Amino acid sequence: MIGRRLATSAMAVVAVAGGILLLGPGGPSPAVEVAARRAILRTADEADVALSGLAAALVPAVDAGRAGSARAVAGDEAPGPMFADAAELTRAAEAKAAAAREALVALNRARNARDPGASELEPVAEPGELDSIAEQLSAAAEAGDEFAAMRDRAFSVIGELDDAIAALDAGDLAGARDHVGRARDAHTAVAAWDVGLVTLPVWVETTDAMIAAVERIITATERGDSAAAQRAAEDFVARADDAAPADRALRIAIGEGGSAVAAVPLERLATILTSIDDARAAVASVREAAQR
Repeated sequence: MIGRRLATSAMAVVAVAGGILLLGPGGPSPAVEVAARRAILRTADEADVALSGLAAALVPAVDAGRAGSARAVAGDEAPGPMFADAAELTRAAEAKAAAAREALVALNRARNARDPGASELEPVAEPGELDSIAEQLSAAAEAGDEFAAMRDRAFSVIGELDDAIAALDAGDLAGARDHVGRARDAHTAVAAWDVGLVTLPVWVETTDAMIAAVERIITATERGDSAAAQRAAEDFVARADDAAPADRALRIAIGEGGSAVAAVPLERLATILTSIDDARAAVASVREAAQR
């Protein structure tokens, strides 16, 4: 019995000693530690490259979307093609987003192999998220073109009224009637525009009164009623004093509305780009820690 206990104890000592030689005092062997660090450094590099590639793919999409928003607010070119380009670029970046997710998963595994308690790096874009944003940008293409068309109608109103007055001065009543008719049609379309722009009603009210005054001038002139024409002309001049504030109200409305056409998808893209920056900073921190 004593001999057997001594043999068992000896075997235990040998086993413990072997473990100490393998693991070393207080942790894994240097070879295991080196391999773990190398795995972290390699996957960190791969994650940074993948994140950088995703950012490089999304920046042009954001630029195209912002260009579309600018065209919706002002300019002669339709915004739709720029929003369509932004949608295509965003959709094309989905593969790079998948690569970035896989690279971060690999880095998390490498870290957990060395330190099971390490916090995990979160993905910068969920599967299908870029496709969802691309759909929103595609919808913005049509909405942006409609917005720009309505914007142009609004800006045409004062120009048509100026032309109507010029025709009246030249004695061209038919021409004046045509110009004021186009002004009224454009105004009616804009007034019925249900876009919830807070300052737009200011412009609608002022320009409606101006159009009505010019219509009365034409009607009175056609009837040969100079007194009525004079009163209408005085009313037009009084209303014209409000034209500058109304124009500012219109431009504010157009600026807000044009920027809102693609605000949601562009904000989502901007959030992802910020997440990429944060993820790259976290990856750099992990890499630095692994080199210590």
